[in-house]
Amino acid sequence: MESALYTGEVFHQRVVPKNHQFTYKIFLFWLKLSEIDTLNQSVSGFSSQRFAPARFKRSDFLGSENIDLEQAVLERCNQLSEEPVHGEVFMLGQLRVFGLYFSPVNFYFVRAANGVYTHMLAEVSNTPWNKRHHYLVDLNKQSPTQKMFHVSPFNPMDMIYQWSVQQPNQHLRLTLSCYQKQRHFTAALNMTKMSLNSTTLRRVMLSIPSMTIKTVVGIYWQALKLFFKRVPFYSYPSNNKEH
Repeated sequence: MESALYTGEVFHQRVVPKNHQFTYKIFLFWLKLSEIDTLNQSVSGFSSQRFAPARFKRSDFLGSENIDLEQAVLERCNQLSEEPVHGEVFMLGQLRVFGLYFSPVNFYFVRAANGVYTHMLAEVSNTPWNKRHHYLVDLNKQSPTQKMFHVSPFNPMDMIYQWSVQQPNQHLRLTLSCYQKQRHFTAALNMTKMSLNSTTLRRVMLSIPSMTIKTVVGIYWQALKLFFKRVPFYSYPSNNKEH
């Protein structure tokens, strides 16, 4: 199987208008979407069909739960791309952990027949509105992207995103920086791949029992710190796009 786990750190750094940064440990699932049925049979504690410590629930992700997620990802990529996008799809993200789910962003990587990852689709959710938006990144170009979706109330809408995404392999490094006239904010993942099996799944879930709770608590805790630092607050725009 090519499905795996990635473990490592997520790093956030704000430099405008106030300095603020933090790092915390994280693990994410790396799922080859065509292997979901195989994972049901081979990994104890994982299921896409019923309650489990780690559950892949189709309705948590992009598109209608009545169609295959891989198909939905490719359809969305082709809606956003000027050129055809096709290949195998791998998802980097969180699953339901003991029935709880929230993921600020899921990443879908499309791999061509030659083994090169050509595109990344970022499925961004915002808190507490829980809406979704998608950004498609051509990994050969990684062109700047206009911000189109309100996420953090401490970042304005008129920003440019700059992506830096390495080809996923034993190490995964992904960086997103937000700019106006200068860099305001950077978020980064720095992770290492490990096999996904019954033993490794149990190990990471014991080390970080609920990524969902940790993620939600972390978001609000850091927001409280920014509030006390008097970082400007940008309210949710009435014309915010959502898909």
